[in-house]
Amino acid sequence: METIRLKLPNVDRVGLVLDISEVLAARKINIISMEVEPNTAYLELEPMATAVRQEVVSALLAIPQVLDVVLIDLMPHQVRTEQLKAVMTSVSEGIVAIDAAGVVTHYNPAAERILHLPRQQIVGHLLTEHLPADLPLMETLRNGSAYNNREIVLQKTKSHYLASGRPIFDQSGRIIGAVSVLKDISEVRELVQSVTGQLPAAFHRIVHESNVMKRTLAMARTIARGDSTVLLRGETGTGKELFARAIHEASPRASRMFVPINCAAIPDQLLESELFGYEEGSFSGAARGGKRGLFEYADGGTILLDEVGELSSTLQAKLLRVLQDGKIRRVGGTMEIDVDVRVMAATHRNLEDLMSRDMFRADLYYRLNVIPLYLPPLRERPEDIPLLVDFFLRRFAVRAKKPSPLIGEAAMAKLIRYQWPGNIRELENVLERAVNLVDGPAILAHHIQVQDNIAPITQLQKPLGLFRLEESVAEAEREALLQAVQHHRSSRRLGEALGLSHTAVLKKLKKYGIVFPTK
Repeated sequence: METIRLKLPNVDRVGLVLDISEVLAARKINIISMEVEPNTAYLELEPMATAVRQEVVSALLAIPQVLDVVLIDLMPHQVRTEQLKAVMTSVSEGIVAIDAAGVVTHYNPAAERILHLPRQQIVGHLLTEHLPADLPLMETLRNGSAYNNREIVLQKTKSHYLASGRPIFDQSGRIIGAVSVLKDISEVRELVQSVTGQLPAAFHRIVHESNVMKRTLAMARTIARGDSTVLLRGETGTGKELFARAIHEASPRASRMFVPINCAAIPDQLLESELFGYEEGSFSGAARGGKRGLFEYADGGTILLDEVGELSSTLQAKLLRVLQDGKIRRVGGTMEIDVDVRVMAATHRNLEDLMSRDMFRADLYYRLNVIPLYLPPLRERPEDIPLLVDFFLRRFAVRAKKPSPLIGEAAMAKLIRYQWPGNIRELENVLERAVNLVDGPAILAHHIQVQDNIAPITQLQKPLGLFRLEESVAEAEREALLQAVQHHRSSRRLGEALGLSHTAVLKKLKKYGIVFPTK
């Protein structure tokens, strides 16, 4: 039999609760729980026969100021509990709450997923039984300080998340507990990508048409399935980091962190602590409690060492230790820490030449060069330039809040015959500049501003410096006509748009062999 739950609307008075209790005590009926609110009392009673229940209801109604006795399904605290349970289950963030003693009182399914610890192992136990004592939630319990978006990595449970915490106070201002909200780092990354419009790197998003890029991508996809160290070779601007991210996203480590670092952008003294972390007090200004390095943050994931050819001999030796044994040692520390990280390295420098001059360790070179991947320069894949141009023009048009411009034939020819010493990065800059310069529907040759002293890719085209003035004018005129006939389908309207007579327009169309497109 189920317990009996009753709601008693009433006119409040002193002694009313005593009268209710005496009615039940006289019949030896146990009160399991009782809640009192202004003008309403709630009772949860032990199971009883129907006849007894009717007698109890009649006796309660006979009490002065009791207005009614209503049978209910749940007590108010049970309703609140079910509501809280529904909220805790539905939210995607993890929620962990502890009481004044540090015992876990609330722990939702999302927290189970993020911390990789089952509910039955956590709830009702001290938080520090299974998690580190230096968690910021315990500090909040001790001193009442709040914290926001603290990045936390737990080696024991392989958890990586952002946490925010708040103390819980009673009415007198005493700390009676604390609560923390957790967000898995992979969800944080997805949120950033969604807000900024940045899509995760993937092979199918790498724009290409050329055979050389098809072969390069096929090899990269094969590399992604393994776990060996990869050395990405190629000139500046060929997309080495993009390929590294795509390999990571297609690998079994895709759900873990991808951590890129430019070894040339940070001084040696700082780079060592960034890569390997440091212990408290290891140097002046070191943070309290020390700091994890990027290798620890990337545990279970991938780290990209960009411009690896710039590493000093000291850091080369420490990196070799990681590659050989999978262990790191923090600056100022004595304990070796195991890390499970796939290492990718990238460089545009000639490592073989650096080895011959004793500027790069041979043993490190062979550790890094397990799987070399060469990325071709843009001048070796001119077939890809039209696709890249279309991709970048659409992107920059959105940024500039303009319609996506067309690209003229002469402008495209200029882009294709240029050698692109800065590769795709330089192409991107040139097109961004062109989108900002153009004030019409099409990008013309003079909007494409490149280094004219770079030799052309092919001798089939005239060098830019040998074009005569009249040839350049004719080229621009023909291009303008080609664009105009797309919008004005009669010679008369075309003449009005260009400021020419009807006869002059017909002569120029005939001169350049241009006809109106069919509808």
